Parts: sequence; C-alpha cells; structure tokens
Amino acid sequence: MLDQSIIKLCVRKDRKAFQQCYEACAPYVYSIVKQYIQNVEERKDVMQEVFAHIFNSIEKFNEKKASFKTWISRITINQTINHIKKNKKHSFLITLHPEIEHYEEEQQLAFDQINKAVFKKVLNKMPTGYRTIFLLYHVDGYAHGEISSILNINEQTSRSQLSRALKWLRKHYKEQLKAISYG
Repeated sequence: MLDQSIIKLCVRKDRKAFQQCYEACAPYVYSIVKQYIQNVEERKDVMQEVFAHIFNSIEKFNEKKASFKTWISRITINQTINHIKKNKKHSFLITLHPEIEHYEEEQQLAFDQINKAVFKKVLNKMPTGYRTIFLLYHVDGYAHGEISSILNINEQTSRSQLSRALKWLRKHYKEQLKAISYG
C-alpha cells in the first residue's frame, strides 16, 4: 500500500510524504468510511479525522505488529465509529415487535451469490445501528467481544443486534428482488 520509506518520512513530519501517504491511502480509507456513513459531507469530515489521527500517531505504527493497511483500517473503523457515536446521538438498539423477534431463524443468506448492486442498495437503507454491527462483524471481521468494546454495548447485545440486522437484511433484500422481478 505504501512504501516503508514514505512512512519513515511521515514520522519525520515531511509534508510531501504526508501528501503521498494521503494520495495512496485515501481511496482505501474512503471505501471503508463509505460503508458506514451515508452522508457525503460526513464522509469528508470522517476522512479528515482519520488522516489527522494517522498523521498524529504515525510514529506508533509498528510493522512487526501489523501491516500498514491493517493499521490504517483499524484507525479508520475506530474513527468512523467514534464519529457515529458523537454526531448521530442515536441508539444502536432498535426495538422490534416481540412477534418479529420470535420468528424462526431462516437459513443464512448466501452472501457470495447476492447481486452486489442490489445488496449495496439494501445495505445503504439498513438502519445505522444494524449496519454498523453488520459491517463490523461480517466485513471487518471483528468478534462480538471486540464490537461490544468498540460500541460500548454488551456482547449479547451485539449478537442480538446482528441477528436482527440479518433478519432485516433478508426481508428487505427479498422485497427488493421482488420489486426488480415484477417491475
């Protein structure tokens, strides 16, 4: 992703190296932020927060512990979640009617067979709390214990919210497919 010599120059606060780092990493960082934040202006704010954090803490990067891409990914996810917590002031919990919660579990969606465009459209409509936990678990690979720490929620809450997110996703994905099929 980024040459080690540029990272070393960034540690020395070299402006050109910062620029090269930004140009090399911005598309990757943006792709992560875009999954969590729908509003374009908010994405820009988060991008600034992410790169400010990267540049202010780049001396803490240790290539023996993780790759630069992994390090940036963690920072991006953490900054994005912090932004959501700070600015959205919403609950990550979404109350469902009891009868919906007790529906029998359907078989896990075969995500590798889902039409990506339809899936992204549905995912973008998913409530922020559900989407955040879904992305942290299924896309970014965090365990429920890690998600509970990041979001300051109970681990069981993370599990139940993921289950609800999957139910929501199944329902709305099926509806979207029907709409496409029947025009």
